[in-house]
Amino acid sequence: MNRVDIAAQEPNEIADAFKNTDLAESWQSLHALVGDGAAWLVKLICSVDPAEDIAKLRKLEMEQANRGAGFLGMLPDQIPSDLGVPIDLKASLDLAITLAEIRAANLRAIPETMPQYALSFAESDIDLGCSSAVPAGWKLDIDTSGIRAILDYFASNSVDEQAALTIARMPAFAEMMRHRCDLGYVPEPLINAKDFAWCLIHAASAEPIDQIWKWLHPQNLFDLSDLYTHQDQYRRLMDRLVEDSKLEQYILGEISQYSPDDTVFKDRLAFAVGWGIRGWATVTTGGINIEHVKDNWCDMLPTLVHETFHRLQTSIALTDPTIDEPGFEQITSYPLNRLVDRRLYRALSYIMLEGSATYVATQTWIETWIDDANEGLQILKPLYAGKSADLENNAYDELLSKGLRSNGPFYGFGALLSHAIVKKSGPSSLGVALQSGAPTFFMLALNQLDDTTLLFPDALIARIESIQDEIEARKR
Repeated sequence: MNRVDIAAQEPNEIADAFKNTDLAESWQSLHALVGDGAAWLVKLICSVDPAEDIAKLRKLEMEQANRGAGFLGMLPDQIPSDLGVPIDLKASLDLAITLAEIRAANLRAIPETMPQYALSFAESDIDLGCSSAVPAGWKLDIDTSGIRAILDYFASNSVDEQAALTIARMPAFAEMMRHRCDLGYVPEPLINAKDFAWCLIHAASAEPIDQIWKWLHPQNLFDLSDLYTHQDQYRRLMDRLVEDSKLEQYILGEISQYSPDDTVFKDRLAFAVGWGIRGWATVTTGGINIEHVKDNWCDMLPTLVHETFHRLQTSIALTDPTIDEPGFEQITSYPLNRLVDRRLYRALSYIMLEGSATYVATQTWIETWIDDANEGLQILKPLYAGKSADLENNAYDELLSKGLRSNGPFYGFGALLSHAIVKKSGPSSLGVALQSGAPTFFMLALNQLDDTTLLFPDALIARIESIQDEIEARKR
């Protein structure tokens, strides 16, 4: 029997083919690694024709990275340069064992590096409890069309390049990629619609090389491997999200209590897919990359609340009167006279925006926020102490990234300040603070915090008050 014979057999026949042969021990080793998937894997490897085409796995990994869908060094490289060629049955089994070990290493690395990435579905029921009343006129459209389009594309069993590009340009994915680009700290290359379509084509492909690539890592092909592997479960999840209208009511009920009186909010919440980032918000919509949480409601719901509150922020927060386009840039800038003040204002605004969204999504005190606040104060120090005017642009950008990247300390810092405001004056006072701008937000919180909780440097307080005075003068 040779590798061509194995490629032609059904998986349930392959195990018997290795019994009582000199390859039986190798087969048992493979089976110990991947269980019943051993036959499927060997069949795929033996189906690679010519055998030398197995080298395309390494090319796939390189192109995936070149298209902005790689792991940016956060997760291990997968394919070694000396990957064996499955020229016969023994070499095919040896390669299968190597690939199984690579997959096992990949699966171990995910919870170590990205502990919040759900590797499997919980298959649990959604429990939204008793949500708060939603104000009249509030509306949130739940958009699952992007994920459904991907699942339909997989089910069509047709690798249509134009159809893939059409899906990649759908609003959910366009906005997901816009957010990724706007962050400013995701290293290039940044994925675009053509790159996303390339990932989608390979994710839908039935070619042995593509099938092996999807099996090796759920986050391959910009996490589309995960959607391909769990198609039925994702489809059921999308159905549940739209069939249960309580989700809209729950999210709006959670955020509306933190808005100023007479606020009317209408928006959209998109379900998308994207490597390395769970939740996002742009100038047009909030969103979640659903593969990160799957049906883990304890992680999903706070993310949905967090990102939708970001969208509410763009409706109520103080904005730069010189910028016409609504969005976060309009909130994080203000035409202050001095560059050093404009830089500090931007940092304070990010703390306010991310922190208030974190607090609204959590709605409970978390002890680590104190540590985040103290770390955040250290990050801010170059902006208010010494020769802050001499700070280079790239050093300033890195400072902001340190506070924001991967839910950095600015999130907990701002959440602590939000908690202080709400504890003193009630939920809607948080929205009123956002209306007044970051300096007022900080001063309102500081008036409620004692020195044993958080000690603000006098120099920083003086700078915040000075910026606050300039804003008030400009309003007059």
